[in-house]
Amino acid sequence: MALAKYFGRAATAASQVLNGFDAKDFEGLLNDLVIGIAFDQQACSTEGRASLDLLIRLVARFYPTICLLPAGEEARKLVKSLSSLARSINEGITIARRGSSVLSHCLVVGSTNPEVSCPKFFLGSDGWIAKFSAERPVGTGSSDNTLGAGAAACIAASNLFRQIFREQISGATVDKAVMFSLFDYAPGSHANPPLADTVVLDDLFLLGLGAIGNGAVWALSRVPRLQGQLEVVDGELVDQGNLQRYVLALERDVGQSKVRLARRYLNAQHDLLVEGHSVRWQTLPAVRSMQHVAIALDTAGDRIAVQGTLPLWTINSWTQRGDLGVSHHGFEGEMACLACLYLPNGAVPDEDQVIAEALGLEDQKMDIVRPMLHNGAPISVELLREIARRLTVPVEPLLPFVGQPLRNFYRGAICGGVVFELTAASKPVRVEVPMAFQSAMAGIMLAGEIVKRAAGNAPDWTTAKLNLLRKMPSDVVTELRKKDRLARCICQDADYLNVYRAKYEAQDGGDFAKRSSF
Repeated sequence: MALAKYFGRAATAASQVLNGFDAKDFEGLLNDLVIGIAFDQQACSTEGRASLDLLIRLVARFYPTICLLPAGEEARKLVKSLSSLARSINEGITIARRGSSVLSHCLVVGSTNPEVSCPKFFLGSDGWIAKFSAERPVGTGSSDNTLGAGAAACIAASNLFRQIFREQISGATVDKAVMFSLFDYAPGSHANPPLADTVVLDDLFLLGLGAIGNGAVWALSRVPRLQGQLEVVDGELVDQGNLQRYVLALERDVGQSKVRLARRYLNAQHDLLVEGHSVRWQTLPAVRSMQHVAIALDTAGDRIAVQGTLPLWTINSWTQRGDLGVSHHGFEGEMACLACLYLPNGAVPDEDQVIAEALGLEDQKMDIVRPMLHNGAPISVELLREIARRLTVPVEPLLPFVGQPLRNFYRGAICGGVVFELTAASKPVRVEVPMAFQSAMAGIMLAGEIVKRAAGNAPDWTTAKLNLLRKMPSDVVTELRKKDRLARCICQDADYLNVYRAKYEAQDGGDFAKRSSF
């Protein structure tokens, strides 16, 4: 039994949502758990296999011991592939045999109700609808729509986390029952239309292949009859810290480009043309001609900059402290454009200030931090020794970052949990690191909005958001958001509006108003 190599990143994420976090207690608790995953023949459907796949991808990243509990011959045939997947995510994971360990908790897919004495969490789906119960089986559908199945896995993983750490999460309880439609997010809704005969993506750009982008690609790779063209864009490589919440990434993917990883899964879509761009989105030759954009980027600044390229419409996704969600945006009309949602209110610390403080280099922000962030200069051994001295940590664990840009060091050593582990969690991390189930859920919601938009189903809301650390689905909120009330946004600027209109009216010959409507 072993925690994953990237456990520090998982601990960093957990420390931001758990009260009274203690690194040793946290590690000890996880090592004492045995998470069962039970499933039957019904769970061998397309929807059931999707739930099982994502459950393994979520659970194996965090819990060091799992136990697979198949019921029936068809279910037993899945054990080998599910075990192999778990080991590819954490090579040290223990796959316990039934009866060899006492289960602490059990996740159940399908209609089975295993005779175990631990708390059980039942999950299932029916097309667009995700189901969950803490009391009884909810069954698994037989459709080829796996969006609800993916969401159900995220909801179950969140309830498992809430149950285990219930004394350290303020106001958190386990859901008794959830029936949640990703089609309209309305409380109590049973909206569940069939997928279109074909889902055609009209030269869609997916910007960002981080944790949310991984969730979106996981979902899109399973959408049946997907056609058209998809451009996936990310200039970074997978690092070990990413494995904490990148549901596509396996241990062998460290060092691989994020674009290549995404394309490996999207290759299952034989009728979809996938173009990969291993560059920063700002450097794309086609950046000014992007019309349809799905956004899984990290910063508010990037989102505002994307809106500045004047796409016809954007679908945005996010995770942040307190919620996760998706939003739809045009540029004209009364509703908020993407930039409206991210305009700062009050003073916001800039990146160099945040990084300087995290590295103990506040007095060197102008002389060292800002220039290195600007020109990408490699970090030296001497600078690492100085940072280690200021943070009161040994320098040896930081030496692998020699020669890398300062921003990479910040992401790997601070955000990635290296310093967090070296200080036994005594140095808090300011950057927000969501749990894997939060990022995956945001990505699945993004994929769902892409599919609905491709079918011509524009929403009657601007944002849809939820909090997976709170009761579902009563906390799911959809909102109409108006433009910035202080008229500060580019969508309220006559020059930008004129350029936007000229861009699309020239292309569409007068049909622009219809195409850009929401």
